[in-house]
Parts: sequence; structure tokens; C-alpha cells
Amino acid sequence: MKYKLSLFVASALFLFAVTHIASAATLQLTTSKDTFAIGNQFTVDVKTDSEGVGINAAQGTVQISKDVLEIVSVDKTGSVFNFWLTEPTFSNDSGQVNFIGGSTSGFSGRSLHIVKITYRVKGSGKTDIVFTDGAVTASDGSGTNVLTSMKGLSITSVPSSELETITPKPTQITRPASRAERLPERPTIQVAGYRDPEAWYNFATRFSASWQLTDDITDVATAINRDPLFSPTISEGLFDNKIFLPISEGVSYLHVRMRNGIGWGPTLHYRLAIDLTPPPTFQARVQEGIETDSPTPTIEYSASDGLSGLKRYYIQQNGGTVRTIETGPYKMDPQKPGKHLIKIGAEDNAGNSVESILHLDILPIEAPKITSLTGDVFVGEGRLDVIGTALPDIALQVELKTKEGQIEQSSEIRSDTHGSWAIRFDRPLKKGDYVIEVTARDGRGALSYPVTSGMIKVRARPALVLGGLELTQFWFFIVLVFALIGAFVAGWLFVRFERDQRARKIVICQRDITNMLAMVKRDIDRILEKYADDKIDEAEVSEIKHIAKKASENIEKSGKYCVQSIGEINK
Repeated sequence: MKYKLSLFVASALFLFAVTHIASAATLQLTTSKDTFAIGNQFTVDVKTDSEGVGINAAQGTVQISKDVLEIVSVDKTGSVFNFWLTEPTFSNDSGQVNFIGGSTSGFSGRSLHIVKITYRVKGSGKTDIVFTDGAVTASDGSGTNVLTSMKGLSITSVPSSELETITPKPTQITRPASRAERLPERPTIQVAGYRDPEAWYNFATRFSASWQLTDDITDVATAINRDPLFSPTISEGLFDNKIFLPISEGVSYLHVRMRNGIGWGPTLHYRLAIDLTPPPTFQARVQEGIETDSPTPTIEYSASDGLSGLKRYYIQQNGGTVRTIETGPYKMDPQKPGKHLIKIGAEDNAGNSVESILHLDILPIEAPKITSLTGDVFVGEGRLDVIGTALPDIALQVELKTKEGQIEQSSEIRSDTHGSWAIRFDRPLKKGDYVIEVTARDGRGALSYPVTSGMIKVRARPALVLGGLELTQFWFFIVLVFALIGAFVAGWLFVRFERDQRARKIVICQRDITNMLAMVKRDIDRILEKYADDKIDEAEVSEIKHIAKKASENIEKSGKYCVQSIGEINK
């Protein structure tokens, strides 16, 4: 059954608007009373309470006990649905009634009639009439099931002889009446569920009425009928409240009258106005056609309600807020291009409504083009230039947005007579990614689709460019810090190297001076050796001269070497 309903919705209800709805609707069974005699026939109304949601289809399976009841007929007369996937059917073999109905319009109400089922009582005892399957779909174009509950009935079957004793009667009050001095006054009553006699109501259910009794009252008479001036004369005893069965559509009157020892007083005529049926379906029409380039199309509509009368028209656009509108035609506010789902509703004075649903396609005007953008945009600076083309002499809304869609700057400009346009955004920007979005608007208010640029990256301005490599102030500072650290380390290493070199030169110089002094000492020792006996012959004199000369040369060389070596240490 649910598979059938989904096919039904998908194939037949494609006309309905997409709305954001609350999932709330009820399938319910109602009848005038709950106790019947064997052999009686009675009717059960299958209804739905949409709880404020627009609906357009419903399906259900109603089950009975075959031992107590049998199905006589199923009648779709007066149903809010005007076409059926399968006509309502019943089977006494299974004890089931099945229905799947829908409408090309949306409806809303507390007691929307679907079908009427007639049963015959064939056995005694208490039995239930229940839903075993059901669905109610919203007029949202996708067949959303908004059913939240299904309410059945409990029926009691008794022999005819016992029916009278079971039928509930008002609880009687037994007390002595005081002496009356004048006729009773017209009573004042409270009616639960129908508290305002001037209002219309879109539900019919059992209800109670209550009133105050003065000490002299001996009898009360009540009646419900269509006569606004009827006065009941048959006493039902003495009671101060009574439960009444559901009343039919239309205007009825509850008459309550009281009697004392002098006689019957004036009758209260309490108006009960019931309208369970939504206004007849109507078809709204767009003057310009459902596909138009007009941003403000005009919708024509006209509805009527023969019972409670129309209270208002309303419009809902794309699932947004429901707004009351005047009698048509209605000129819409400027619309963005694209597809729009429009509901025009007519609500009667009881709160029932019917909706005509339009699929409106607003055509866009020619979109502008972005032909040039500033190549480099830096943090804290403006000078973002945008150049483009569009239709001649047309308004352009130019917006600078973050990549998340937040508008940072915007401006409205116009293209020139050749269709060229340009704009500069001078306000400083933060670091991040941005886009330019441009929308055109003509003199009628018609819009183009928005055009979006490529991503614009706002970055820090470089402090230095080396071989095509850009360094921002931050990275320049980092590089400078590392350069200083490197220079310090290099200087420290150089000083250490120089110190080590100087130490090595000193060691070498010390070694060489020591060697030279040793040579001089050897020469002197040789001279002393020759002069050891205090006698010097000519040969020894000659040799001493030679040694002294050599020593002198070595001393001279050593002096020059020492000067040179000491000089090298400071280099």
C-alpha cells in the first residue's frame, strides 16, 4: 500500500510547492454515537486533521471485526480529493476498506472529509474500528508523509431492548424547588469547544453545555435544530449540563429553556456554526505566463465559499512566511531569476483552506562579465580594481566577498553607454581569499544571475625580492636574524682560527729562535774550545776568525728572521 502511495505521489502530485513543514497530521474515524443495536446501520466518517499543514493526498486501510460488523458501502461523495489511484474499495472477507486519494490542490483543515463508510451491526459485543495502515502527504512536491497519529473507534453492539437503557442521559438533580416569584430568566450557558456563538468552527464532535440553576427551577428543556427561534416545551428533568452528539455542517441552534412554578421562561438560542469543507478548488493564473522575464508578475485568482464565506487570501513563496493578501489581482514584489514555487490560498471563516500552486520561472537578463582584476592585492591596502562589461547603461551590484560568502564591501555602479564598467575597492583588506560577485539589474528590477570571479588572494606585501623570490617583512626579518646569527658565528670562528694561527706562528718562531741561538752557541763554544789552552797559533786564529765570521752571519740572519717572524704573528 505504501509503495502504491509513493508511486501515486511521484506520478500525480508533481505540481506542488516545496515548503518547509512540520510533520503533523492525523487520520481519524468519527461517528455520531458509539452504541448501536443489532441490525442497525451507521456511518463512520474518515477524516484527516492537517493541523495547519497543506496536504494533497492520503491513503489508509480501515479494519473491523467480521464477527460484529459488516461493511455495507463506501462513499467518496464530498471528499476533498478529486482523483483516486484506485477507487475506494471494501471486502467483507478481509473486513477492510482501502483508499488512496489525492488532489491537484493543497488543503488545510481540522476535519477534512475523505470517505464515508456504512456498517451494519450483525453481532453483539464491543469491537474496535481501527486503521492498520495510513499515510498523509504534504503538498510539498516530494510526497512527505506528515502523518503522526491514527485514531480509531470503539463500538458497542447490544440487543434493541437494551439500547434505550444504555443511551446516556443528563445526570438528574433531585432537590426541592423554592417558591417562584416570576418566570425564569433566559439562561446563560457555556459550551465546551464552541465558546463563541458568532464564530465558525471546522470540526464536529461531541460537546457539553452547562448552565446555572436558580433555586426555583424545576425543569429544563433542550433541543438542537436549524430553527433560530425554536422553543422546546418537553421537560427532560432537572440538570445543569448535558452532552450532545456531533452536529452536521451548517448553522444549528442549541435551545435551552427553564421552567419554575410559574411557567416556562424565555429560550436561549445558542448559534453553532460548523463548516467542515474547504472552499472549492480554484486555479490561480499569472498574467505574464508562468515563464516570464518580468520580475514582478501579476497573479490573478478568485475563490468562493458558500457556507462560512471567505475570510482571506494568502500567499507563500518558496516555503517562506505566509502573508495575507487582498482580493486579486496581486502584483508580486521583485523576484530573483530562477524557479519559484508559489502558493495562493483561500481560507474560509472556519479555518479551512484550499491552495492553488504555481511553478513560476523568472528569466534572467544578460549577465555581466568580469574582464580584469588587480593582479596583486596586499594586506592593509586597497586598490583592488575590477573591470568588466555588461548591457549598456544598467545598474550593477558589485560585492567583494570572503570565500565563505560574507560581504566585506559592496557598491552599486552603472555601466556606460557602451556597456563598460569599472570599480575600485580602496578599503584595506585582511589576509585571506576573496571573490568578486556582480549582478545586473534593469529599470524594471529584473536581475541577472550573479557572476563570480576567480579567487583573489590578499597577502602581505614583500619587503625584498631576490631573483624572483618575494620576501615579506616577516620573512625578511627572519632572514636578517639568521644572517646576523651566521655573521656572528662566522666572526667567532674567524677569530678563533686567527688565534689558533697566531699561537702556531709563536710556537714556530720560538722554535726557530731557539735553533738559531743554539747555532750561535755552538760557534762560540768552538771558539772557546780553541782558546782553552790559552795559546792560539796562527792556524787557530784563522779558524777562530772563520767561526766568528760565521757566528756573526748567523746572528745577523737570526735578527732578521726574528723581526720577520714577529711581524708574521700580527698578520
